[in-house]
Amino acid sequence: MKSPTSERASRLVGANRGFTLMEVLVATAITGIAIGVCMAIFAQGHSQAFRGSQVKTAYQIAVRLLDTWKSLKKYPSSESGQVEANPGWSYVVESAPVSARITTPEGETREVESDELTAIILKIIPPDKKRSFSLTLWVPSKEVEGS
Repeated sequence: MKSPTSERASRLVGANRGFTLMEVLVATAITGIAIGVCMAIFAQGHSQAFRGSQVKTAYQIAVRLLDTWKSLKKYPSSESGQVEANPGWSYVVESAPVSARITTPEGETREVESDELTAIILKIIPPDKKRSFSLTLWVPSKEVEGS
């Protein structure tokens, strides 16, 4: 006959034998899912930071170009080129007459064009060419080349 102490000891040894294969697999799967979610969040944050950097660069390029044209008091009616200070970046300028769609109190809609204003559309294109940045401004028509 076994002593009560040895019975208790054998039960304790049997109770502490470790994790089953199923428990280890479930824990590994949960850990893998958690790591995947974290990686996706970090990747999204990195992408947003990169896009923010591109927005800042596009803004600086646009300010430089507009300051140059403003100092000359001549905006190009059509032009494209590379940005010297930022390799890989380019820009395109287009112009169009300014028009407005007006709705009268009676509900009639009509389009009105202004001969005194010209819309300048400036597109800044980053090196990856995935998505351009556009800026539209209205300037006096007399300040646009060819007017």
